[in-house]
Amino acid sequence: MLMTHALAEMYDCLPLIEDEAALVAAARAGVQSVGATIIGSYEVRYVPHGLTIALFLAESHIVLTTWPEHRLLLVDVLLCNPEMDFNRVLAEVKRSVCPDGEMTVHHVPRKIAARP
Repeated sequence: MLMTHALAEMYDCLPLIEDEAALVAAARAGVQSVGATIIGSYEVRYVPHGLTIALFLAESHIVLTTWPEHRLLLVDVLLCNPEMDFNRVLAEVKRSVCPDGEMTVHHVPRKIAARP
């Protein structure tokens, strides 16, 4: 099976990326937009600033990491259900916390098999 691992950078994000609840809500809205199932989560706050939010999905994961001092959000999305569009997840996260910012997306093909 071939999947796409999406890695996105979102620039000029809102100060909201420093708000843990808002970031969790953005990640949840993103995965819910494609019907993914959340099976766990974890949040880490860094000192003096920054957050990492991880949602563990039945279909894999989404991880958001912030650099608020640079107004930067990095997003890592991997969905093993080919019916689910990672672009929708990224668009929803961007709409929530970086609506006027710029986004760059990197696509990494992942071949999931017993052998390459």
